[in-house]
Amino acid sequence: MSARRLVLIAVVGLVAVLLAYSLYWMHAAGQARNHVEAWAEARRAEGWTVAWAEETPGGFPWRLRLTLTAPELSHPSGLRWRGPYLELWTAPLWPRAVHVETAGDHRLTWAGRDWPLSLERLAATIASGTLDAHLHGLQTGQTSIADLGLSLAALPPRPDPSGHPASWRFALSGRDIRLPPNTLPGFDGQMALAEISGRVMGPIPAATPVAAIAGWSKQGGIIELDRVALDWPPMGLEGSGTAALDPGGQPLVALSTRIHGFDALMDRLHQAGLVDQATARTSKTLLGLMAKPDPRGRPAIPAPITIQDGSLYLGPARMAAVPGIPWASFSPP
Repeated sequence: MSARRLVLIAVVGLVAVLLAYSLYWMHAAGQARNHVEAWAEARRAEGWTVAWAEETPGGFPWRLRLTLTAPELSHPSGLRWRGPYLELWTAPLWPRAVHVETAGDHRLTWAGRDWPLSLERLAATIASGTLDAHLHGLQTGQTSIADLGLSLAALPPRPDPSGHPASWRFALSGRDIRLPPNTLPGFDGQMALAEISGRVMGPIPAATPVAAIAGWSKQGGIIELDRVALDWPPMGLEGSGTAALDPGGQPLVALSTRIHGFDALMDRLHQAGLVDQATARTSKTLLGLMAKPDPRGRPAIPAPITIQDGSLYLGPARMAAVPGIPWASFSPP
């Protein structure tokens, strides 16, 4: 067989493959649009508002992308989100995960109030039973977060002697969190780090979000907090504990923590006029006697932290009020 004939066969074969792949890509793009529209119709049947101005396919050949411009999502409770665009994409040949991306100016509306949000970038990956989301450059009012990460994973059912096997694993981490001025006297206006991770114990019923949480709680569901960490100068803490809802549906949290930076905190509280000099000096002496080196060699004191009856406690001392969860506002009118 001549070289010319081999080249011709190769070219024809390549054209046929490209044509077949192009037809497959167009079919997959149509299926993707159908899936998105079916999801929207299912939510509308539940009382949601789901809308967008335009949907544009793209990404050929390496991505299967659908861009929704001016998307809007509204829950029957009145919680509403609007954004400039939402980009959904997957790999055409291995569509095992859906990637979601957006940026720009967004707006949340709830209970008659608007919260404008500015995002440098939000990227999330949704696969079978998992969600990984990363947010960069969030700005809302006087609050900003440089980086925020969220990970969720459904866990397979496993026998558990307590009757409350873990159903979900989660991790949430935020860095460089700037807060409004004087959020908490004595503390800096920026948190360097806030982390929480753990497991949701007990099955979550298949129902609307509010009903599912209520059913989970009534069946004895709790959250095992494997790690809680906060670096909020001049203080930092690390610990673990549990969280649940009390019979009224309000937070019930018990943490065992190690706190460092208490000397600097007492000085700050004295400078802010919240404690007198004698109290600050005595507190530093007593706390110093209780201190032990943490894993990084810093003096740290063991301190139980609890949230109950709408208040935050450090040991027996009430530190602040904790807003209640307005469950009724999340339910359809």
